[in-house]
Amino acid sequence: MSMEALKFDKSLAPKAGKPIAISELLKRLQVVHNELQRFDQGSVDLDSLQKVAKDLVSSNLLRHKDKGVRAYTACCLADILRLFAPDAPYTMPQLQMIFDHFVKQLKELSNTESPYFQQYCYLLESLSQVKSIVLVADLPNSEDVLSEIFGNFFDIVKPNGLKNLEFHMGEILVQLVEEAPVISHDVVSMILAQFLRSTTVSQAAGKNSTSASSKVQTQLSQLPPAYNMAKTICVNCSDRMSRHIAQYFIEVTYSLTEKISSEEVSESELAELRKAHNLMVEIWKACPEVLQSSIPQLEQEILTESTQVRLLATQTVGLMAGELPGRVNFVTSQPSCWEAWLGRQNDRSALVRAKWAEGCAYIIGNRADVVDGTIEGLAKSLIDTDERVRLATCKAIGTLDYKVIIRKFRNEAVLNNLAERARDRKYNVRAEAISVLGDIYNMASEGIAAQDFDIVSQLSWIPNRILDLLYVNLKETTLLMDFCIYERLLPIELDDEKRVTRMLCLLKYLDVKTKKVFTALAGRQKQMATFLQNFITCCEQYNGGVTDDDANADEVKTKIDRAIKFVADQNPDPANAVSHLEKFVKLNDRRMYKLIRDCVSPDSEYKTVAKAISELKIRITQSSSSIFETMILLVYRSSQLWYNRSNISTVVELSKNAADPLNSVAQETLKDISELMPQVLKVHIRDLTQEISENKPGFQGSVDTLKACAGFAKKYPDDLPQERLFLDSLVVFATQGTPEEAKHAVTILLHSKKRHAYSRDLLGLCSKFDVKDRHFISQMAALAELVRGASATVEPEIDRITSFLIKEVLVKNKAKATVDDKDWVEDKQLEDECKIKILALRILMNRLRAAEHSDTAAEIARPVLKFLNSLIVNGGEMAKEADTPLHFKSRLRLTGGLFLLKLAKMPVYDRMVRPGNINNLALLAQDKEFQVRQAFVDKLKLYLAQDLLPEKYLPIVFLMAYEPEEEVKEELVTWIRARLIKQQQQKSTTMEKCFPRLLHLLAHHPDYGSEADDLLDFAQYVVFYLNATVTEESISLIFYFAQRVKQVRDAVSPDTSERLYYLSDLSQAIIRQFEEAHGWSMQTWPGKVPLPGDLFKAMQSSADAQKVARTSYLPEGVVEKLPAIVRVRSQKPKAAPPVVAVSADNHAKVNGSRKRKSTDTGSKKKKKVPAGSDDEWIGS
Repeated sequence: MSMEALKFDKSLAPKAGKPIAISELLKRLQVVHNELQRFDQGSVDLDSLQKVAKDLVSSNLLRHKDKGVRAYTACCLADILRLFAPDAPYTMPQLQMIFDHFVKQLKELSNTESPYFQQYCYLLESLSQVKSIVLVADLPNSEDVLSEIFGNFFDIVKPNGLKNLEFHMGEILVQLVEEAPVISHDVVSMILAQFLRSTTVSQAAGKNSTSASSKVQTQLSQLPPAYNMAKTICVNCSDRMSRHIAQYFIEVTYSLTEKISSEEVSESELAELRKAHNLMVEIWKACPEVLQSSIPQLEQEILTESTQVRLLATQTVGLMAGELPGRVNFVTSQPSCWEAWLGRQNDRSALVRAKWAEGCAYIIGNRADVVDGTIEGLAKSLIDTDERVRLATCKAIGTLDYKVIIRKFRNEAVLNNLAERARDRKYNVRAEAISVLGDIYNMASEGIAAQDFDIVSQLSWIPNRILDLLYVNLKETTLLMDFCIYERLLPIELDDEKRVTRMLCLLKYLDVKTKKVFTALAGRQKQMATFLQNFITCCEQYNGGVTDDDANADEVKTKIDRAIKFVADQNPDPANAVSHLEKFVKLNDRRMYKLIRDCVSPDSEYKTVAKAISELKIRITQSSSSIFETMILLVYRSSQLWYNRSNISTVVELSKNAADPLNSVAQETLKDISELMPQVLKVHIRDLTQEISENKPGFQGSVDTLKACAGFAKKYPDDLPQERLFLDSLVVFATQGTPEEAKHAVTILLHSKKRHAYSRDLLGLCSKFDVKDRHFISQMAALAELVRGASATVEPEIDRITSFLIKEVLVKNKAKATVDDKDWVEDKQLEDECKIKILALRILMNRLRAAEHSDTAAEIARPVLKFLNSLIVNGGEMAKEADTPLHFKSRLRLTGGLFLLKLAKMPVYDRMVRPGNINNLALLAQDKEFQVRQAFVDKLKLYLAQDLLPEKYLPIVFLMAYEPEEEVKEELVTWIRARLIKQQQQKSTTMEKCFPRLLHLLAHHPDYGSEADDLLDFAQYVVFYLNATVTEESISLIFYFAQRVKQVRDAVSPDTSERLYYLSDLSQAIIRQFEEAHGWSMQTWPGKVPLPGDLFKAMQSSADAQKVARTSYLPEGVVEKLPAIVRVRSQKPKAAPPVVAVSADNHAKVNGSRKRKSTDTGSKKKKKVPAGSDDEWIGS
């Protein structure tokens, strides 16, 4: 095969005195370059290249002033090296000159606008493909050249540059690392420094992206070329780089670690150590193979004594282990280091444990698999003793996508513990936990609306735990709860269907307790809306303090001050709230006034409210950002967001569709709206009445639809449709429907314009008293409403009605008691006979309610009250034969108790209730049946909270000291403390004043005994009272009452006054134990407070008083045992069975049997009354 020869024969190197023009020299170099680049290796006569090769290394060319000359010279030299490979035709000094020249020319790649950019690219490509760059390794100054090449390449390459340049540069750097005998520390540092470039990209991706997958995609697409080149080097030279990287980390971290251990490290040195650990994480992401020799060093750091080093190492391993397993899985490839890291969840430093929890959450969120120990560890971190760990764990969980939670948190402990943190004793932990729970629910809301089983089963409970926070009775927690509800659970949503569906889904999964909270919040909205409207009116009248009428201005200012105090008292920081509201008043922003009115008006559509809130946020921020939280919370609490008129049509449609999973909750919501916000039904009332007119009794949602109409009719009777078809349909519902349908149908008719005619017709139909009529029970329900709402029509027939009810319904039993009787059955299993008896009692009670203001009220009430009292005393038995079934008796004694409470709300009847009646009534709080106790105490709490009952009924709640159902008992304590807070705000002493009444109630308790064991049992009642109510400020007054009881006689039963003295001494001893246990200093009460005159009266003589005062009534050994009772105040008293209500004649028998210590505790958990129940059959 013939060899080609170079044809070019001109000189390239200018000689002294014979210079070559630049243009000519460029032409010659171009000719040579074009000819040389066409030659293949091995196909050219190398001798023909000798002259050119010699000329090209001339200093006149290498140092020529013209860039083009230098560029083409470099290209020709690259060709020479390619053609002569592997033996370069140059000496070592010449090669050194050549590569110095190459380095300078390659640096010009940074200027893409250069006219010789193509030549620079050619040089780069040639060196890469031919690998002639490896000759650098043989140069005397190879380390300097290498360092300069690496530095230039990493600086030159640009994110938007040519990809082939990045590729060839990477190839050259790989070749240099592979062939260089020594890689300097500077070169290793430059390579590793490129990995830190990804940190900035990660942060940018995190700011601009929301999901984990989008962050990863953004990061990958934006990784800088220098990073990719460094990664290429590490991947292709992993063995060699592994050693150098290990050495690098040893050199960087060892001295710093030693300094940190001796606490002599500066902040800059600590920052350097952090940088080294961050670098290790980035290298692991790019090329984990090169860190195999560095992991043992990391493991040593995890186990070191230095907290700062352990902290960094723990963070580093968490980030490394959290990377998606690719070529190397950290957990399986580094088992020893992984186990050491897992052990940090128990580290002695809270900072390390907190960092461990963050890493644990990162691993859970970033990896597709579930790593053993991480879920359990995260759950444990949520209950850590240090608040910093709990807070960090809450925040870490907040970074997780809800889909990760659904897929991986099958262990309920994590979410349960997170929910518990919403009640954490530390505010910042509470705030974060509530926020995270709300965010999780917000993300999952669409899945819950779509009835996704996994999402519903695992996350639909969150609103329960959020709403339950109202029972904590902390203003800070209530504030957090409100913001969570309005901004996360039920945020602003303009789409009607989505908004209503979301609200109904939330309501669907609420339990009885939290459904009450939601209803209470909706009721609060109505009250706050009225308040805020009045407040804005006052602000307008005040006009920022500028007015011509000074007297009126003072009056308005007084009203504003009262309103501000009202809001401030609900705020965690009252002083701050006062300042904020005063600033708002001074702003006198009329546009804000208009927007607030739009928010609270029941006539505003949802979009109007949403737009107003949005604009308010902007205006408040611009006007005075410091008042933002206070004002927006006030607006949220007052705005028409839930029961808005725009929501009604969707709710109505869903309530009609029996197949829709939200049908039942839609019906219930419609009922609640009719009770709380009937005015929003105005637009849709005809839809509801039409549905009633077109259907027969029993249609889907009939009770809720009728109740919604009834609520509207009571509030807006003039707006109620009066069509004959509608009213006649109501008569059918009243006489042939269910008792619930009948009740609401009659209510609507009694608010129609033809109520007198229809009430007469209904009375005729319902007073036939045909007990065989299958609709007899409905007619009784209708009659119960007629007696109250149309008393003038019914009164002429009342004697006949009453006689029938007592003789034929109440004292006669068709169903007889049997040995197999149950104590309680659910409403669906309850026989009509029992329901009819309850309705008969309701008719008697409703007659009294109707006659409240009549002159004959007391006379009418006397036999009814006597009958109800006997019903309670006899345990629900009314029949002479005493053959009433047990579950009948449970229902009837509960009904008697609840009806007495309802009548006691009216002063005329309350005056007729004697102390003995209250003593018997109180025993329902200890009834053996859970449902009886629950329903009675719930109604008692409701009436007391609404200030509808006198304070003489308050002591009854403290008989729950022996309540076996802990949940019910805790709920009661929460209620008592809420009442105590309200009392303190009102500067009242009601809770303290009830103490002597409680002692009197206990003195007449059927289980009372004066033996030591009996008194120690009764001590639990006093301890329960004190635990729930006593404060350092109130203990003196309570002690005063305990002393005063020993200075009087029992006005109800003077012969048993000695019981009071036993309890007085017992109470005084317990109170002193409380004083000692709390380290309080009890002062003598300075004033004189009278005892209740209906229960106590003065001693007969001073001698009697002195005798009682000198006598110590406590048996020996009682005082010595009291410290044990008081010391365990946080524990619950041992569960004991409730007693059965009995008459005074049977007290001795009860005491003898010691029912309180019966083995039949009666504490088996029963089903609570479901939310939304009309309570028809529990006497409500």
